[in-house]
Amino acid sequence: MGLKKKLFPRKTNKVKINLVTKAKGHIHKLNLLNRNYTKRAEISRKNAKIALQRGEKTRAKNFLIQYKSYNTKIDRSNNIRSKIERQIQAIEEGQLISQTGSIFEGIRDELKYIATEASPAKVAEIAEDSDVYVSEIEEAADILAGDPEIDLGIDVSDELDQLETELLLSQGGTMPDTPSDDLQYIPEYGDELEEEVEGKTKEKVQAEIEKLRKELES
Repeated sequence: MGLKKKLFPRKTNKVKINLVTKAKGHIHKLNLLNRNYTKRAEISRKNAKIALQRGEKTRAKNFLIQYKSYNTKIDRSNNIRSKIERQIQAIEEGQLISQTGSIFEGIRDELKYIATEASPAKVAEIAEDSDVYVSEIEEAADILAGDPEIDLGIDVSDELDQLETELLLSQGGTMPDTPSDDLQYIPEYGDELEEEVEGKTKEKVQAEIEKLRKELES
């Protein structure tokens, strides 16, 4: 190893490993966030059903708006996660393609030797194989695709009709005229939800990142 390489070692590979590790850690955070959104969406829909049972149709619509808003956030997070995953795959495949450079350099030298020493039939066969390899490399470069746009308009008419139908079937075809104090709404923000998200974000996500870093550096 030359003096220049000893004094100025390359850090490109380490930077790439850290980047992939951070990206996978971010995907884990998105998964935790989606679990939280999913729970809150379920709670909002249950509260909408409770509101209808209490005869509070306007409040039921508000809960259904929350329900659809959470589902929109879930879809958006899933799209972000999918795009990050595709980019990670692109990096990993790109690294693999980059590593084949030295292999193709050897192939080039071998083809040069064959062109001068071997028979024309063998040279033609090797050239055909090389064309196949080149085509596969070019196909590997085209791996990213765009994501669909998320429609932010919210319409809960269908969901409200579905809830009313469920209540009519469960209560013998009648709807409550006055609110019932016996039906209490489910709290959206509770200690269990907050502790779960906070704890996993600070401790388990960090542990997962450390685990991924060790796997990539090994």
